[in-house]
Amino acid sequence: MNYIAAMDALEELESLHQTSGVMLNGKKAASDLNDQRLLIQSLLLCPPSDPSDERLQKLQHSQMLSWITKIKNCAQKQLCVRLPDGPIESFLPSLPSEFEQLSALMSCSDQWLRKQVQSVWNAHPDLSYYMIISNDIVFEAMLRGLFSAAQQCGIEKMSILLPLVSRCREVQQQNVFASQCASDYQILCDVGIEIATPRAIYFAAELAAYADVIVFHVDALCWLLYGKAKNKQTGNLSHHAFGFLETPFNEFDDIGIGTLMGVAIQRIRQSNPNVRMCASGKYVLTEKGKQFCSELGIHSVIAPAQLFLSSGESGFC
Repeated sequence: MNYIAAMDALEELESLHQTSGVMLNGKKAASDLNDQRLLIQSLLLCPPSDPSDERLQKLQHSQMLSWITKIKNCAQKQLCVRLPDGPIESFLPSLPSEFEQLSALMSCSDQWLRKQVQSVWNAHPDLSYYMIISNDIVFEAMLRGLFSAAQQCGIEKMSILLPLVSRCREVQQQNVFASQCASDYQILCDVGIEIATPRAIYFAAELAAYADVIVFHVDALCWLLYGKAKNKQTGNLSHHAFGFLETPFNEFDDIGIGTLMGVAIQRIRQSNPNVRMCASGKYVLTEKGKQFCSELGIHSVIAPAQLFLSSGESGFC
């Protein structure tokens, strides 16, 4: 089994000898600094009309610097970057202090900014993920910042994971952008699709036509399928509340989740026999989860780095 550690930062990277790869969450890299966050907000509220916009150059440069600090030690690891999954509301200004700083940056009135925020909400009432709904030029600038950092860090091959995919059109568009940008920096880039909702399961075969890798986010599928997630207040949820012999929130659910994944995998292989398949989440590291992945031909498992550090298991790679 190929094990990949999911991380937000790289402080623990040197301790992960038993993993063959690292998946970095791009959420924090998207707005590491306040200046970078304000820049992204200005681009969302007043989209650029052409690539010569000075804000795009600043964004690409700041993204490059942010990514260099995160991937500088990854040249010897299989690297995957999960693009930001924050809904647009998490990037739009909401506090008075944000509106004040943004007004100064953009040289516009507070009233005009609030109207722009409302217009963005009206245009995207479903809170589509901002990397998908952003102006294409903005998305390309952010990708170029990432690939420029990878090039400087000596990374020749990497993967991009599109999170929480719900529409084929999104995948087709982002695949083209990622492939073109990676080629410009002479980096071999695979494009992966994260299937994290029961809805996405049903058109997984269509999604696979545009992907090199399919990643099943098992934990998210479980939480959404049963309509409830474990949290700090409730701890481990009682299996009696769901009528299970053992709760699906503590052990891999080979009946419910396993059946869904089995159907999806069968259709995916019919659509794209060459696509690679992975599973992510803590549940797939249980004995039942690992056995399920092995039986269905899932050869890579992505899980939080802390699980690998505390498991004490050997021979992961």
